[in-house]
Amino acid sequence: MAWVKSEYAGELAVLSTWLVTLAPWSASVFEAAGLTVVALRFLPFRFQFIFGAALQNERPFLWAWEVAAFQSSPELTLAGYLGFAAFVASSIPFALSLFYYFEEGRLAAALPVDPVRVFGALLALVALLTLAATVLFVRYFPGFSLPVGALVAAVLAYLLLTVDRT
Repeated sequence: MAWVKSEYAGELAVLSTWLVTLAPWSASVFEAAGLTVVALRFLPFRFQFIFGAALQNERPFLWAWEVAAFQSSPELTLAGYLGFAAFVASSIPFALSLFYYFEEGRLAAALPVDPVRVFGALLALVALLTLAATVLFVRYFPGFSLPVGALVAAVLAYLLLTVDRT
């Protein structure tokens, strides 16, 4: 059974890429030292809200490339680097999707493989990187973390890699 008709695979690839780029890849809620922390991680940035106190060095908004430097442990620094790598990896399919949206035929002719498979492979890489970063965050912070976008990216990558293009 095909999940997507072959003629709509290109549109699914573009929409999947945009969804993965715009959706938060991880959402966390945890408590530490009487504080409640809510963190929303998007590919290009992170929002973190702390309830219960005002901290001196707290930065509620960080770009993806700033997260690793702001962390206090090697595990969290690695998670920050993985999140930044996912951002960099996601910029490739996002840029390709913009071109593919307007010039589907030209991109298909220029690539030696099916563009839908390229999008699927790149989204699988983003899913792998964000899932690994989420695992590191979960190991360090007590509480609840949900890898929303990471799981969505994995499912969409699977759909794009297995769509029947005959």
